[in-house]
Amino acid sequence: MLAVRLNARRSWLSTGTFRLALFAVFTGIAMGSVWADPLAGQVTLAYQETPLTVGGWSISITPQTTPFKKESPSSPGQLVRGVLNFGDGTSNAIPFLWQRDAGKLFLDLNRNQDLTDDPAGNLTASLKTSSSFQTFTNVHLGFNTDRGRIQVLADLNLWDYGNRPGGNLSLRCIWQGRVTLQGQDWQVGLVPTIWSGTNRIRIVSIENGHLLLRPWQNRDPAFNSYGSENIGPASQKLFFGGHAYQLILPPGSADGEFKAALGFLEQPVALGDLKITGKYVSRLLLPGSYRVILDHPADTVKIPVGSYHPPTVFLEQGGVEARCKVGGGPVTKTIAVVVDGKAPAVLDIGGPLTNSVAITPHGQDLLLDYSLVGAGGTLYQLMNQNQSKPPEFAVYRGGKPIASGRFEFG
Repeated sequence: MLAVRLNARRSWLSTGTFRLALFAVFTGIAMGSVWADPLAGQVTLAYQETPLTVGGWSISITPQTTPFKKESPSSPGQLVRGVLNFGDGTSNAIPFLWQRDAGKLFLDLNRNQDLTDDPAGNLTASLKTSSSFQTFTNVHLGFNTDRGRIQVLADLNLWDYGNRPGGNLSLRCIWQGRVTLQGQDWQVGLVPTIWSGTNRIRIVSIENGHLLLRPWQNRDPAFNSYGSENIGPASQKLFFGGHAYQLILPPGSADGEFKAALGFLEQPVALGDLKITGKYVSRLLLPGSYRVILDHPADTVKIPVGSYHPPTVFLEQGGVEARCKVGGGPVTKTIAVVVDGKAPAVLDIGGPLTNSVAITPHGQDLLLDYSLVGAGGTLYQLMNQNQSKPPEFAVYRGGKPIASGRFEFG
């Protein structure tokens, strides 16, 4: 990975081979026993387990002190007994017994209050930093949804620091397939959302899940939900490949098991011009009435008329990638753009990127704050950066170096 040094005026990022693409989320529409409208494309999705996390959610835990109907012999040490809650109902709740000191977890996967008859639920911690925090990997869980029963692969993190036990779930599975739209093949992948909670209405649902979307020829790189063009916020309507679509989910299966499929219903929309002032944009995401996804956009592109805020921008050159999410993370600037179909709207984002240092006096010291600045003054961060090689600086007086050092990450 390219290290950014302060004696270099610019870090150049240009369009290169498209790698990971992204996503959007949707709500499904029951359309009867067959697709009710002619579709631009439809695809049946196959279950696939992933090496990386594609989603994560907290788990609400209801502790209890009374033993279950039948339990495995207890190991010496502290025990945590209770129920993992998924959704507000009881059909998806999973009773459990956590033997903290032994690093053992017993899940009642068939939910019959017998924790001895579920071999797949007998787990040993793969990460045991202490008796208070442990990780259990490769856990297969079954859930009921309003479109049938699903099986998922997940990792579970559990902790107990003396107040109330807690946990979270890292999902590692997807339903994926290929759809052809306007002569181009795309990989689409459906990720279910598994919410747990008791204080407000939350459901275990497929329709409220996420959708991976990228060109079929770029389907091989592994993807996760953190730090790259992967899983993102919800949208029922998408604009990509120059066309607008509504995502449609067919009705649930008759046998009670979830069968994933997606339909893409093309939508007529009014278009307007968007001018992008910066360079080297590999992917641009614009949330609005349509979630617009632009891959390697030209200087001027056509998108649906509407207001968009805030954009998410990815830049790339020669394997070096940078990300800017305006209005979030390290970015201090907010950008909104209105496309009205008349005069071209202007979006001041992209490269080239310039190394910048803000210097603030602090007593007898000077605080140096490094940033990577793009068009319009927006801030970027390198993706997959080697943190062993942070940016360096040097201070000169009369042409002679008097101090030098490295910036710290954080």
